[in-house]
Amino acid sequence: MNRRTALLTMTAAPLLAQNTEDKLLAHVVEGSNRGVEYLLKNQITDPSSPWYGTILNGFGIPNFAAMAGMYDTYGAALMHPQSKYYKSAEVFSRLKICAASLKKNQSPAGFLSNLDTNFNSPPDTAFAVWPAANALLIAKRTNSREIFAVMEPFVKSASDGLAVGGIHTPNHRWVVCASLARTNEILPNEAYAKRIDQWLAEGIDLDEDGQYTERSLGTYNAIIDHSLIVVAEKFNRPELLDYVRANLNSLLYLINPNGEIVTDFSRRQDQFTIATSAGHYFSLHYMALKDKNPVWGGLANKHREGGLALSTVMLHPDFLKPIETAPVPDNYRKDFQHNKITRYRRGNQAATVFYNGSSRVMNLNKGEAVITTVRFISAFFGRGQFKSEEFKLVDGGVLMSQKLEGPYYQPFTPTQKIDSEMWSSTQKKRPKTEVSNFEQSAFFKEVDGGYDLRIRSGGTQYVPITIEIAFRPGGKLEGAKPIPNAPDSYLIDGDEARYRVGNDVIKVSPGASAHSWTRNMRYIEAKLEGPTLYLTGFAPFDHTIRFRFA
Repeated sequence: MNRRTALLTMTAAPLLAQNTEDKLLAHVVEGSNRGVEYLLKNQITDPSSPWYGTILNGFGIPNFAAMAGMYDTYGAALMHPQSKYYKSAEVFSRLKICAASLKKNQSPAGFLSNLDTNFNSPPDTAFAVWPAANALLIAKRTNSREIFAVMEPFVKSASDGLAVGGIHTPNHRWVVCASLARTNEILPNEAYAKRIDQWLAEGIDLDEDGQYTERSLGTYNAIIDHSLIVVAEKFNRPELLDYVRANLNSLLYLINPNGEIVTDFSRRQDQFTIATSAGHYFSLHYMALKDKNPVWGGLANKHREGGLALSTVMLHPDFLKPIETAPVPDNYRKDFQHNKITRYRRGNQAATVFYNGSSRVMNLNKGEAVITTVRFISAFFGRGQFKSEEFKLVDGGVLMSQKLEGPYYQPFTPTQKIDSEMWSSTQKKRPKTEVSNFEQSAFFKEVDGGYDLRIRSGGTQYVPITIEIAFRPGGKLEGAKPIPNAPDSYLIDGDEARYRVGNDVIKVSPGASAHSWTRNMRYIEAKLEGPTLYLTGFAPFDHTIRFRFA
């Protein structure tokens, strides 16, 4: 490379970066414009309506806390020079209507109600203060005094309430702290700082696997990470970022080849839902820049176009700049022993094994082909839905086991009277006879080309066994025959069955079909949506299912 070429390259690089930033900003602004258009179309503007200024959900119910998002959307659009609605009189008028409605629907303590479930609710108010305080900070930084004056009353009165209000769930503590930290930057108040210190004194609820109490990868983990970043940044508590780092590192080993994350062990409403790491976008981007971590940067970059809001750009303009990227880990076995799950990832296939007492033994991903779960049940006194009670981690895999007992009960000696309310409380105190014993186990093992799952049941003889392999809807099941009078239920017809989604194929073999009792077994869990393969037998039962990939 000669001197002239080198100089041209050096000159072109910042120009190219600037062009990329300009395009990204234009994309973000256009997204903001669409958001404003949606609000303008749907916000109730009839003064005679009891919900004047709000937006209703599909059931005709207003969400007052979500209205604070109007502060963020309307506010950023009003204050960003490139917005279609910059200094728009119409949008400013709508913002004032929203502010009046928020104030009207606050309780005397400053709280909003979530009409879905929570009334006079500090935590729902904290979620509302978050975007509202964002907009208020932008107004302060841009010297937008009229906008500030409209938004300030709600933020202040709500934050005053949060300085004394209670919470429901673990994550609420950190959302309250983040909202108070945001407000304190704009409207300093010793009561806000004192309340933050009081909640933080409880310690951050992160386990040795890098998971918070609720283990909510689809929702609340991301909210906690973002909250801790805000408090760390605004209250000079950098040690809080160590918890964020641990949680983001844990996340890296809970991502499937199709980008979905493991939600099966969540303790919240996102359990078993389909989710991605998109909700973690802000924390990934913020921490990638702070720590110069290209793996977090790579994940953030995947979600940047969809996750970057105009208000975020105005508060964090460095989020527009190019970011260093690297792929997430895709070749590992990772044991999360505190939470009793094990993860396998080998390129475009992954498996998760659960030995945490769940009935879902495992799931499997090969690209877009997904086994939602494998479960099994034995018709043993209505108690045979397999849920691991003990486990062992071995080099090849995971061994899970369960012991069951089926007794019959004798009369009390000496006799005692049992009234209508005493049966359940006294049953286990009776002498037991004719006791049947039963043991079940599942051994998951990684092998060349895939995985084996060995299921064993024994003790009492002739107990019917039913194994369920549930596939996610959307693919094609081959090599299977329908079970009569059982919709979307199949047995393996031949040597193996295959589940195909595009070019992704999961092969399952061999079949077992000693009977066709796959439903209406006492206390069997409801069939999941989608095609389901069943394997059946009688105790003593010992069958190894082979999962392979094409």
